[in-house]
Amino acid sequence: MATDPALAAFLALDDEAVAAYADAQAEALGLALPPETRAGAVDNLALLRRQAATFIVDAYSDDTAPPEPFEP
Repeated sequence: MATDPALAAFLALDDEAVAAYADAQAEALGLALPPETRAGAVDNLALLRRQAATFIVDAYSDDTAPPEPFEP
């Protein structure tokens, strides 16, 4: 499905694990998630993960055809 290990790990998360992932990534980057914005950031990350998983599945659903480039 995803060739990048970091992307594959992110896509493999379930919604409950996204908060821990966000905290770990923020800590690794030396950032702090303010308590008043943390819930919104976690919700946005969970939505991003679901959207990315949908895109990856759709893009690679036909193994015979390469994914089409995005054109706005």
